[in-house]
Amino acid sequence: MKKALVIIVSLVFVLSIVGLSFAKEHAMKAMHVSGEVTAVDAAANTLTISGKKGEVVLTITDKTKFAEGKTLVDVKIGDKLSAKYSEKDGKMMAWKVMTKEEMKEMKKERKKKEKED
Repeated sequence: MKKALVIIVSLVFVLSIVGLSFAKEHAMKAMHVSGEVTAVDAAANTLTISGKKGEVVLTITDKTKFAEGKTLVDVKIGDKLSAKYSEKDGKMMAWKVMTKEEMKEMKKERKKKEKED
């Protein structure tokens, strides 16, 4: 019985630490940019979007989610994209990249869901 209790307490502890680290990663101030792609550097894993407040150079990681199963190599200069990102270690780390239309659709769905709740 004691052994089972120790295992359960250990498991709860580990899961709480993992949850806190995940929350910390996304607790950073979320920012958003929409505009035209002005540069793509697959070697450096960066994507530059020119938005209303100027250009934002986004760093793409293996955690970055692209809409429609796309990747950085699918992005072309002149594409109209929206991205959600956070600053980490002086870099703008993209965590979601989508077309402007997909972003608008996501906002509509969120508003619809809020009205239902």
